[in-house]
Amino acid sequence: MNQLTQSQRSILAVVFTVLFLITGKAFVWKSGKAAPVQPDSASSAAEVPQETALSETIPDYAATTVFMQAEMTQTSVQPLVPIEQEPAAALTTADTTAMLIPVTTVSSAALSSAAAVSSTALTTQTTAAAVTEASAASAADFSDALFIGDSRGLGMALYAPIDGATYFATVGLAAYKIDTVTSEAPETKGQSFQQVLTARTYGKVYIILGINELGNDFNSTMQHYRDLLQRIQQAQPGALICLQANLHVAYSRSANDAIVNNSVINNFNSALAAMADQKTIFYQDVNPLFDDENGCLAAEYTSDGTHPYAKHYDTWRQYLLEHPLK
Repeated sequence: MNQLTQSQRSILAVVFTVLFLITGKAFVWKSGKAAPVQPDSASSAAEVPQETALSETIPDYAATTVFMQAEMTQTSVQPLVPIEQEPAAALTTADTTAMLIPVTTVSSAALSSAAAVSSTALTTQTTAAAVTEASAASAADFSDALFIGDSRGLGMALYAPIDGATYFATVGLAAYKIDTVTSEAPETKGQSFQQVLTARTYGKVYIILGINELGNDFNSTMQHYRDLLQRIQQAQPGALICLQANLHVAYSRSANDAIVNNSVINNFNSALAAMADQKTIFYQDVNPLFDDENGCLAAEYTSDGTHPYAKHYDTWRQYLLEHPLK
């Protein structure tokens, strides 16, 4: 090779160059790729991503499916009580029929029996309730009734009013000052006793007074009471009058109060009972509904030892409904 002339060397260089070019083009044609483009020196490497192998650009569907299934399992809401699916082949037509027949039979028989028992119980309860309500209803015509009362009477007006009844009541009311106050009852609020007494015709008048007069002269108090009865009879000549016994006070007050105690109250109530002629004037004593074994207002019925809790006025109301004036 050292003996080759310069011209021969030039020719060989051209031949090798041609062979190199031919060989390179054949390689590129077989691979199906274009020659990689060299990045421009002014561009950053981040702006021209490196080409990856063809096998890496094909999505791995199997791997994606597994990933999606795993993601769905993690994000799906699981039922609070897992539901077991019966295999499709486990139930045949015969099995399904066998399952349905007992259910249908038991449902019909059980429901019929249960309905009959329930109906009987309901009928019994309804009948009992109906009898009670009918009994009360027969005595519940208080549309012509007037109640005159102190704070206990006001308690009835506020917490257990009888349908249709009229109330003239105020705290501290007494027979001797009945014309010096106005009513605090909702339907007659602000009206005087004379206004309420003469507003309409009453068939029944209930009086709940006395406890605010226990410290006064007894004979004078009884005279005021008789004057009130006479006034009512003159204004409402056809009305029946019912004197309600004064409620007892709790032992805690009765034992420590020289004026308002159950001995004085019993004495006052006895005088009221003596006024009743059982023809047009009657006397009712509801103390047994509220008393304890010692004849005192039961401690569980009161907070101040004198007035029943609001919810207990309905007991008084029920008694009146069941014991009408005749």
